[in-house]
Amino acid sequence: MSESVLHVVAYAVVDSQQLLTVRKKNTHKFMFPGGKFQPGENAEAAIQREVREELSCEVAPGSMKMLGKYVTTAANEANTQLVATVFQGDLLGRPVASNEIVELKWIPIVAAEYSVELAPLLIDCVLPDLRDQQE
Repeated sequence: MSESVLHVVAYAVVDSQQLLTVRKKNTHKFMFPGGKFQPGENAEAAIQREVREELSCEVAPGSMKMLGKYVTTAANEANTQLVATVFQGDLLGRPVASNEIVELKWIPIVAAEYSVELAPLLIDCVLPDLRDQQE
């Protein structure tokens, strides 16, 4: 059986050594705000739309930078490879769980363990990169 591939964008918001994570409806893993592309959308437009829909905020102008492109296992889709274009930046406004988001949680970038279950994209890919940036 071949694996399906899911292409997504994600937005890493860091504030005071804490990383913003979200939990979507009917899931238990916390992940980045973000999601799938709509037809004709580039990565920047997709992340701006996703931030607006999921956090009721805007991407702060001039703050968004490419963190990286990562390949890992999808958090909520069985036998699915995730290809994620991850941006890091700031928000305009205070994030509020909106649309399919049911919970927001700020987690420490550096921690021995976490009190919630995190998506593979966070644990295996982005948190190690963010920790390296802080050294």
